[in-house]
Amino acid sequence: MDITELIALVPPPASPVATGSAEGWRAIARAIGHALPADHRAVIGTYGAGRFDDWLTVFSPFTPDGPGNLLYEQRTILAGYRWRRRAFPDRHLLPAHPEPGGLLPFGRTDNGDELHWLTTGDPQRWTVVTFAARSATPEPFAGGLLPFLIAVLEGRQRPSWLPDDLPAPDHRFVPDTP
Repeated sequence: MDITELIALVPPPASPVATGSAEGWRAIARAIGHALPADHRAVIGTYGAGRFDDWLTVFSPFTPDGPGNLLYEQRTILAGYRWRRRAFPDRHLLPAHPEPGGLLPFGRTDNGDELHWLTTGDPQRWTVVTFAARSATPEPFAGGLLPFLIAVLEGRQRPSWLPDDLPAPDHRFVPDTP
């Protein structure tokens, strides 16, 4: 799947923020331990930091360290997930990155629903797993970030956590303020 399909559905901002650079992506790969999927790099490179339909955020590693920053969010979300997994191992069955096949967060909705990759095998083939806010039940999507975003925004994929008034009829991307 190509970024042009998402661009046709949701116009990118004229001046995206926190889009990164080739060297920046190499530094992120070193920090995480491997490259991230190309479709994530394409989404961030095209849209930068912000929210789809003013509601769904794909974390950018190039925002200042704190909420919305990919590395910050991964540390924070995975620390909470690891704690819950130790406390309730029968409810949190998936491992956490960097364990093999572990969950690796990449986004969130304004309602607190979480978006993760399941890091099995080649990053270009990672699938998406989502969790409704305050839920331990994974909702897998057989595809990567771009197919997931397009399917949700077009209404072909309706995770349990998707509000009734979404997807919006006219899509937009709201960039973060620099």
